[in-house]
Amino acid sequence: MTAQVETLNSPTTPAAPPDVRRRRRIQIGIFVVPAFLFQFFWGWYPLIVALFLSMTDAPLRGAMTFRGLDNYNRLLLDPLVPMAFRVTLIYAGMSILLTFFIPIFVSILLLEMPPRVMRVMMLLWFLPLSGIASTLFWQYLYNEQFGVFQYVATAVLGMPPQSFLSSQDWVLFWLIVPGILLYGPGLYYLTGLQSIPRSYYEAAEIEGAGFWRKIWTISLPRLRPIIAMTLLFAIIGSLQEFAFPDLLTHGGPNGASRTVVMYIMDILNHARYGDATALACLLFALIMIITLIYRVVFQADPDK
Repeated sequence: MTAQVETLNSPTTPAAPPDVRRRRRIQIGIFVVPAFLFQFFWGWYPLIVALFLSMTDAPLRGAMTFRGLDNYNRLLLDPLVPMAFRVTLIYAGMSILLTFFIPIFVSILLLEMPPRVMRVMMLLWFLPLSGIASTLFWQYLYNEQFGVFQYVATAVLGMPPQSFLSSQDWVLFWLIVPGILLYGPGLYYLTGLQSIPRSYYEAAEIEGAGFWRKIWTISLPRLRPIIAMTLLFAIIGSLQEFAFPDLLTHGGPNGASRTVVMYIMDILNHARYGDATALACLLFALIMIITLIYRVVFQADPDK
């Protein structure tokens, strides 16, 4: 009996037969190799090619000329490049500060509503809208001659005519306003909130915790992994913003809303393919630096 107990408690386990180990390696390869190939051909290989093309003239036809760091030097001397990066960073920062945290608290408030009201609110909040159609709708709202916002400002509030998208100082703010009103990735947060055991809240209520105390000590910490993921995607996406400001302002007025990606398109339209690739590599480097800093600083584990 003692020998059997010692055998069961022994830390060493018998090695699997060779055919079993071989099958395990084959199974691992079936899952790993396709993912590796996908990442290589759609991630690493294009990056390597882009880095190489950024040091050439990157012609569409004919012989390619290697230029070294000439493209990067030319971009550093271009005054529109730092302006585009400044606009991109300001736009990304304002977008994160003004739009990212609203869905979190809206999701928390939705769970406090009666089930019937919550279903109706969720239906309205997650109503799918076309990005292009909503952009054209906001273009009409911002129209400075017959737009709804101009009517409210002048006829209802008695204010002088407002310069919404034609003001260099306020154009970025008005570009972010639609995100404040319609930004809605709250489905992730609702799913995370519903997975929190109700016993946590009941124990907090027994200890005398109020509504905001429960949010701060239970809801937000339990949502931290989801917040970490969505915040990272929001940072990367806002630094690559193109469609919305391009459709509404085309980068104006005087480049006040021209992001880096928009300037890359402007350079491409002038057939400066090497410069455009070099600028894309600079944007990639900026995103990588911010992402690495974010991963080091932001703690995603809710138990730490």
